[in-house]
Amino acid sequence: MNDLTLMSLAAEYAAKARPENTFENPRVGAIIVKNDQILSTGFHKAYGMPHAEIDAFNHLRDKDSVVGATMYVTLEPCAVRGKVGSCAEEIKQWQLSRIVIGASDPNPTTHGKGIALLRQAGIQVDILNTQDSIRLNPAFHHYFQQNESYVQLKLAQSHNERVTVAPNVQTKITNQVADVEIHRQRGSKSAILVGSETVIVDAPSLNVRYISITHRQPLRVVIDRRGRLINNQLINKQGWLVYTENQAFSEREPNAVLMTAGLPGILKDLKNRNMQSIMVEGGPTMIKSFLKLNLWHQFIMYTSEQLLPDNGVNGLHLDQVPDHTSYVGNTKKTVYINHRRPSCLQE
Repeated sequence: MNDLTLMSLAAEYAAKARPENTFENPRVGAIIVKNDQILSTGFHKAYGMPHAEIDAFNHLRDKDSVVGATMYVTLEPCAVRGKVGSCAEEIKQWQLSRIVIGASDPNPTTHGKGIALLRQAGIQVDILNTQDSIRLNPAFHHYFQQNESYVQLKLAQSHNERVTVAPNVQTKITNQVADVEIHRQRGSKSAILVGSETVIVDAPSLNVRYISITHRQPLRVVIDRRGRLINNQLINKQGWLVYTENQAFSEREPNAVLMTAGLPGILKDLKNRNMQSIMVEGGPTMIKSFLKLNLWHQFIMYTSEQLLPDNGVNGLHLDQVPDHTSYVGNTKKTVYINHRRPSCLQE
């Protein structure tokens, strides 16, 4: 097997990880090969758990067999100590003869540094510049390469494109199977963003439920231009952030921030707060604002089989060919990619 074939196999192992488990960490796969035989495989399973390289090493039946072997890894080994130790520093001790890397790490804390550490240790390092890591980790690569948060829009609507049975009435559209899928999407995001109308009508928790996570809950972000939530107890809790144009509200509420540059200013501020990815779960009005300003990278629409009254709140229709379609629970899941913005490849 050649380098590209083995790297593709490493990418298959990376894909075994679920984004809601790795969270802001990239999904990475690794394979250790010697004398044309695969000795072990590994992947980064969850945030805070061993990285792919360490996982592959841990799966070796004979740890001494790593001497003189070649490792294939989809992303440059990290060079800094975070939740786990530096992979590059650890790999230096194994006496590998060669390491083949799919792509360099865009994170400036590691970019090129992991490669340099390995070469300094006398290990031959080859970089294939494959697209596997970008495809598997679009938000991670976009955040560091474009210096902005990755924005995913999400909307659930009925078959006849309504989101509620009537204005200001909370309406359930997705069933539990679809809900689990939506919470998996939430679990992979740094922040969840809605408008004040959603908070007033639905009083949402905006947290990750139905699935287990080992990382923090997403930051819950609300856009409340007029300050309608000034006496709402929900936003007083830790983990909430409100953007408002109401100066009195921003001065009174510790979780409120005065917004002065509209949606672009909010996204810039969230980037400065290290929010790698944002899931916008507001209603159609909010979604349309992001679409109009071209401030999105991916849009997931869940369309149920049910019909809602014509006097319900209108959903929306996107005049764009879907990039992916599947069925989840009682919904048709349609994924759109914004090809008009600089963006990383999507899975």
